[in-house]
Amino acid sequence: MTNATLRFNDKAAEQLLAVYVTPDMAEQRQQVIGLLQLKPGEKALDIGSGPGFLASAMADIVGSRGEVCGIDISPELLALAGDRYRHQTQLKFLHAEASSLPFADACFDVVTVTQVLEYLPDVRPALLEVHRVLRPGGQVLILDTDWDSIVWHAEDTARMKKILSAWDAHLADPYLPRTLGSSMRETGFQVGEQKVIPLFNPEFREESFSNRMIDLIGPFVTGRNGITAEEVMAWAGELRRLGQEGNYFFSLNRYVFVGLKPDA
Repeated sequence: MTNATLRFNDKAAEQLLAVYVTPDMAEQRQQVIGLLQLKPGEKALDIGSGPGFLASAMADIVGSRGEVCGIDISPELLALAGDRYRHQTQLKFLHAEASSLPFADACFDVVTVTQVLEYLPDVRPALLEVHRVLRPGGQVLILDTDWDSIVWHAEDTARMKKILSAWDAHLADPYLPRTLGSSMRETGFQVGEQKVIPLFNPEFREESFSNRMIDLIGPFVTGRNGITAEEVMAWAGELRRLGQEGNYFFSLNRYVFVGLKPDA
């Protein structure tokens, strides 16, 4: 992760948690769980576990005979997840990076990597590590966003474009899904199901993904590309006013790739 990318300090972790608890994200997690072939008693790894919601859902599936490990590079998010899910004895959280996994070869049945690879300048080392720790026949599910797919209605379109352009800097590759399938094949995976999960807010709601993202995007872009705090306040105010007037529209695509490590 470069110095420009998003870092989850206490404040950013709180804002991220507000995003994760939205109905939009809950629906996304349900779709991800539906695509996994996770079974009771299996061992799973969640890379970039964040607040731990997906890892906890996976732990419910594997049960007491299974094991789930969530890894993240943010101490704040790891502390939050560890405290929230300390009752699930089959679930643990560790500080680790995707490109250097502290696990033995072929030790996991399933690996999930959601909203992580887009932060890496080169995804291949992480994909090779996932391939290494998966057992033959094991499954990986990768989810990332193409930020060029965003459609967000605004009256001041120039300001919206300026803010979203600055927001692109929170990632190493804001368009990763376009090349992810080929990168997976190059690192030894058979690519199976590929799916789009849209985040769609045609109306404004306080608890929606897009509204919560306003509070995450604003602090990040302030001071970047000449964007002032006053511009950010005006941008956020315009979007919420449009919502109150019934003129709100937001859409963003997430892309899922399911890969298989071939049997030896």
